[in-house]
Amino acid sequence: MTEDYLQIMIESLEKKTDVLDRALELDKRQLAIAMAQPFDNDAYNRSMEEKGELIDELNRLDDGFTGTYELVRDSVRANPKAYAAQIEKMQTLIRMTIDKGVAIEAQEKRGKQAMESVVGSRRRELKEKKRSSVVARQYYKAMSKINTVDPQLMDKRK
Repeated sequence: MTEDYLQIMIESLEKKTDVLDRALELDKRQLAIAMAQPFDNDAYNRSMEEKGELIDELNRLDDGFTGTYELVRDSVRANPKAYAAQIEKMQTLIRMTIDKGVAIEAQEKRGKQAMESVVGSRRRELKEKKRSSVVARQYYKAMSKINTVDPQLMDKRK
């Protein structure tokens, strides 16, 4: 029975590494989307939704792994030599997931910097457009007053 649970835990870790691989690829796509000109907001939002689904899947896998571990913890601690091969396999998979998690975190930081750059350039563009429209409005307002003659300067003689 314990060996079956350990096999389930191994399969859970293997699924987790697959999900982390997909998350790493998704992060690379997000970085490409963020750096592309012009920025495709719809594509970025779709990738964020995909990432949310991957995170949900990772959470479910972690919960399942933890729950299964709770079932076998006592018997594995009581006789670790009997399950040495499975434990070693799980340790290897856990190291792989940690390495992939670190890689994803680094990729996320690069993506965040790229998005901050995009947002900053968008803000500058909007600020420049606003400034241009204010200057244009002031110019047209000033120009409209040039051809009008103030009433106090009009000659009232006939």
